[in-house]
Amino acid sequence: MKRLFITSKISTLLVGVLFLIGGCNISSNKPKIGFLFPHLQSDRYVKEQKYFTDKIGELGGEAITAEAGADDKVQIKQASEMIEKGAKVLVLNAINVNTAAAIVREAKANKVSVIAYDRLVQNCDLDCFLSFDNEKVGKLMAEYLTKLKPEGNYILLGGDKDDQNALLVKKGQLSVLDPFLKSGKIKIIYSTFIESWSGDNARHEMEKYLDLGGLIPDAILSSYDGLSTGTIEMLKEQKITAPILFSGQDAELAACRNIVAGTQAMTVYKSVRNLAYKAAELSMKLAKKEKLTDVSTTVSNGKKDVPSVLLDPVAVDKSNLKSTVIADDFHSEKEIYNQ
Repeated sequence: MKRLFITSKISTLLVGVLFLIGGCNISSNKPKIGFLFPHLQSDRYVKEQKYFTDKIGELGGEAITAEAGADDKVQIKQASEMIEKGAKVLVLNAINVNTAAAIVREAKANKVSVIAYDRLVQNCDLDCFLSFDNEKVGKLMAEYLTKLKPEGNYILLGGDKDDQNALLVKKGQLSVLDPFLKSGKIKIIYSTFIESWSGDNARHEMEKYLDLGGLIPDAILSSYDGLSTGTIEMLKEQKITAPILFSGQDAELAACRNIVAGTQAMTVYKSVRNLAYKAAELSMKLAKKEKLTDVSTTVSNGKKDVPSVLLDPVAVDKSNLKSTVIADDFHSEKEIYNQ
């Protein structure tokens, strides 16, 4: 009888252990969602990583994130690792929108869904494209500067020419500038794309332009805050004090401070919290094989018309910094005003 009692106790313990193991398996069966960042060197990407991770957890999933140090070969390797770890969906902010098609092909071969995040990956079978209306971003910039400076010399500083977003932003800019150019009221005295959207590259490009005797412009239609910041710093160093209007996008902290100081006129704010939250929501729907009801349009990537969700950007200047950037907790009032 004693031996049977002991055996019974052992059996009960085994059942308890198995129950606990089973419980662990249940918790580990949360859908894994991978998010591939190009790097974490900008304000927005750091914030997006946290927003996305928190939202996936809230929706019952498990987020896996990685940043590739702006190396597309590293990003491809990281994607393979996420697929091996059991990711059901990849959210891909591609470093190179052409080579990243390899990530999508491998994902599809393993029945993993892919959302192109903010940058449309070319010539592949994407499940969804999520971004802001980048043509509208360009329009907001040009509309703002032309209201302040409807006549004069303009320079256009575009983003990386291999990034479709840079082309869309410039398209939006030119659609607004077109009547001013035709009337001769505005002249584009220099226009270029800046590799890797790099502020350092913008600084060097503008230094070279000035060294060759280029005219100081009335306005620089800059497609990104980092390009503006790099150029503004260079102009200060060269003691060029002529008033120049600058645009930008992403509401980076340096740009917000420049807006307060009056060295940058405006930025285009894209609520990355909304973008990251939407990526999480779409990912979980794909992981659960649910229909994407948020899709409102399609965008061609050369292979297919990709179901797309495009969010609205907002023009920001001194007048609405507090009601947009600060209200969203993107930057605090102290960070911007008490430098």
